[in-house]
Amino acid sequence: MNSDTVVMSDEVVARFVYEQRAATVLFNIIKSSPSNGCFLLPANVCPIVPLVLLKAKRSFEFVDVSPETLCMDHDAIMKRWMKRGEKPAGIIYVRSYGAVFETSAIFAEIKSISPGSVIIDDRCLCPPEFNEALLPNTDATLYSTGYAKFVDLGFGGFAVISDELPYCRSVLPFSVTDLEAVIEDYKNCLATRKYYNYKDGNWLDTTAPSMSWSRYRSLVEKECERASQIKNSINAVYTFGIPPEVQLAGKFQSWRFNIVVRNNSNVLDVITKEGLFASRHYDSLAGVFGPGDAPIAEKMQRHVINLFNDRYFDIEKASALTKLLAQLKLTHPESFLNENHGSFTVKLHSMERLFRPDS
Repeated sequence: MNSDTVVMSDEVVARFVYEQRAATVLFNIIKSSPSNGCFLLPANVCPIVPLVLLKAKRSFEFVDVSPETLCMDHDAIMKRWMKRGEKPAGIIYVRSYGAVFETSAIFAEIKSISPGSVIIDDRCLCPPEFNEALLPNTDATLYSTGYAKFVDLGFGGFAVISDELPYCRSVLPFSVTDLEAVIEDYKNCLATRKYYNYKDGNWLDTTAPSMSWSRYRSLVEKECERASQIKNSINAVYTFGIPPEVQLAGKFQSWRFNIVVRNNSNVLDVITKEGLFASRHYDSLAGVFGPGDAPIAEKMQRHVINLFNDRYFDIEKASALTKLLAQLKLTHPESFLNENHGSFTVKLHSMERLFRPDS
């Protein structure tokens, strides 16, 4: 196992595991877990996460996101945990857009009910951290340095894990063709909103990293500084040139720069026709990868646009994109927040706070 241990005050405060992909780290954690029951996932999680669970032959359920944090709704988590029958085996708590919010209370509440549950703090969109101990009641904190992450090395993922958490490395056959096939399959299902029927294959790369842990760690730390500088310079262009009322709050703008518009499909079409680039955030997987209803995740899917701020972009492209967006006279979010989407409407005051960049 690729691992590293940091000792402080004669106590082990961190244990690192490192693989070719963050998905492989997650797979090894899930496969090593002796707990029964399902894992809870946010409805807007990256599709690779439920794919990992399917490959590990573990069940999962989707939970809608909160309009305040855009991470898993804590009330919905506890409602599921208190449901009669078998308790969940664990939770994969994804930090949406790389924004980090207080979770000690919800993690402690989960552990008080199910001490053996596995709590995975998924920070794959956050800047990687090497010098922090695990938060209380957390079994693993997961980071990624793969394509399009905060630090993009094109490979690599690691986790800080507790000493009590089992971790056994998997050695599986890998085929790039199988990986491409599974990606194309789930993308087609998301585009048509058809139910996804998983077919197992050799798509997960469990090859041991060729780069040593010490060299990898040094490279990630260096690239994190460089990525931060690039993102800050590009974000400054967006912040100054885009109407503040359509910007998400500053805490959501580290991984990408996010805006909210009435119809992101129309805006993205215009951007593409002008030879520029932007994207949606992850689709809601509820109803495609499994049953469930996630009105808030679905709403964000329709209205959020990710503007790039990484090394594949630059200030000139960001300036051109900003000028184009200014010409479109983007609609103020309040004009569409009053759409009737069931329980979503009672939380509009929370959603509106997201659009204040200084909040």
